[in-house]
Amino acid sequence: MYWLKRTGLLVSGLFLSASLAASPVNNQRELFLDALEAARAGQHERVERLLPQLHNYPLLPYVQHAQAIQQLKRLSPDQADEFLATFQGTPLYQRFVSAYTVSLAEDRRWPEFFQYLAKVRNPSPQLQCLAARGELNLGNAEKAYQEGLALWLTGGSQHASCDPLFNRMIENGKIDSSAGLERALLALESNNVAIARYAERFITDPAAKQQMSLIWQLYNQPQSLAENPRLISNNTAYADRLTALSIQRLASDDLRRALLTWAAINRNVQLSTEVQAPVINRLGVLYAKRFLPDSESVLAQVDPNFAYSNVTEWRARLALIDQDWPRVLKLISHLPEEVQSEGRWLYWSLVANLQLGRQPDAEKLNLLTSERSYYGFKAAELTNRPFSINNRPSNFTTAQKQQIASLPAMQRMYEFYQLGQTREATQEWNFMTSMLSPEQLHAASHVVQSWGWYFQGIRGAIASDQWDDLALRFPAPFKSLFDQASREFEIEPSWALAVTRQESAFLDVARSGAGARGLMQLMPETARETARRANIPLSSLERLNEPEINVRLGSAYLAQMQRQFGNNRVHATAAYNAGPGRVRQWLSARGHLPLDIWIETIPFDETRGYVLNVLSFGVIYNTMAGQPARVFSDYERAQLAWHAPNR
Repeated sequence: MYWLKRTGLLVSGLFLSASLAASPVNNQRELFLDALEAARAGQHERVERLLPQLHNYPLLPYVQHAQAIQQLKRLSPDQADEFLATFQGTPLYQRFVSAYTVSLAEDRRWPEFFQYLAKVRNPSPQLQCLAARGELNLGNAEKAYQEGLALWLTGGSQHASCDPLFNRMIENGKIDSSAGLERALLALESNNVAIARYAERFITDPAAKQQMSLIWQLYNQPQSLAENPRLISNNTAYADRLTALSIQRLASDDLRRALLTWAAINRNVQLSTEVQAPVINRLGVLYAKRFLPDSESVLAQVDPNFAYSNVTEWRARLALIDQDWPRVLKLISHLPEEVQSEGRWLYWSLVANLQLGRQPDAEKLNLLTSERSYYGFKAAELTNRPFSINNRPSNFTTAQKQQIASLPAMQRMYEFYQLGQTREATQEWNFMTSMLSPEQLHAASHVVQSWGWYFQGIRGAIASDQWDDLALRFPAPFKSLFDQASREFEIEPSWALAVTRQESAFLDVARSGAGARGLMQLMPETARETARRANIPLSSLERLNEPEINVRLGSAYLAQMQRQFGNNRVHATAAYNAGPGRVRQWLSARGHLPLDIWIETIPFDETRGYVLNVLSFGVIYNTMAGQPARVFSDYERAQLAWHAPNR
């Protein structure tokens, strides 16, 4: 796909400006790439020969920016201002002004430095360090030291441009024991022992030294806190942070002991909820996901007053595993009201009440079944109600979309997209969105979708808060490919479509950090093995960026997972995300559970959300296509905690 975009063969003329439509666009794209390469190489004469042919090309400022960067040291402020005027209204403005400001600092032109620093929207750590050095050089020592101390107090290393400032501060005794202690603790909280050792050099006060000794003990021997919880008291400096630090260190060796130690300390010491909540929520949930016989009793000791919402939610999940419906309802009642009103817990309240022979609360049921979500759709099936997909199509006219498409930022974005440079196109999008109204952003999302940039259209729907514009949020491109692949491998077309929407949002060149590629995000080894099994030619991994190859391979792999897991799409979907090995482990441990409880207790948050999304997306796609829609097949439905009547 890259080479097609590189040569401009995928050009769509729907929303091009008149000037571009009348020009040899493909030739200008090639000239731009040549000129940009020459500018970055400092080949000034070659650039000057090419520039006249690019005078009306939207990406011309990028060539000029590359030229300007090559000349930074030779530019006067007047010349820099000329470039800034050229870059006004583009992402290049901030890039250039930041680079020029750094250049001024390197030349010690401090008055001019501060003049241009004022134009930088979000100064980098490098610029912040240079600014403090500038204050020092201009005789504003106290201000420089104040800013310098704020920069010094970090758990990691600072930008090298700070070193001269820090050296002056050290020479003048501006880093005291208190600062050394704070930075050492910050460093250990970031697990950066080297920085902590460095910061400890500045601790000279006896009381601070004693405190640092305790910090090292709790860091290196966290079990000592378990053996003697009174090491931390209400009078201990940094009591909440030291507790969080040592408990997290202890948890890596003995999670149960860490949680019980925290509970013991919390009974006698007033700890900051702000500091402790993220630690206890994380560790408590990790323990719950071990599904041990004592999980509930340990979590009850850790959180007897239901102060930590994430812990309470997992205690409710543990009650679901036991199918202890009265306890499920009791635990849900201890959740914050806003969490109780989420679809997940409205759904499980409904199921629990049905299991106990109670009629559901009509108001809550109406609220739940009005949701466009897995839980809303499932509740609708339970109560034999229609699905609410809540579609609200946009009504932009062609003229309105053409007006948005004619914006310079949109034209630059379009050119980058056609060149296959989606990173640069995305940077233009991010810059542009800060200047548009929500309505304009909504229209722009439809324009980029018309180019085939479905991923960005979906992002735009979210950014403009257009959750109900389903044509934008749930496009269905490559229909013939999905239809053909689903027939070939005998799977439901909406299933593969829903997986693709979840995996890549239809970005054909998507590539994950783990190396998954293309529309259906196939890992290289999985792709090779699937290609071999299904007899699909795969001459190179680059072909995974081709929709026709990727959809066929992804559909084949889905079918393989479906066969492997006994025709259960839920298990197959989980396996597509987390791998079949992990799903077999989960089934071995909890496969006896009703299917919806099994889904709710998937220990990987990503996989649980993935399964819920794929199931709900399938309903949306089928409904929008006018096809029969169901969350589960009859075979899957029979495995639920509460059996719904057939629709």
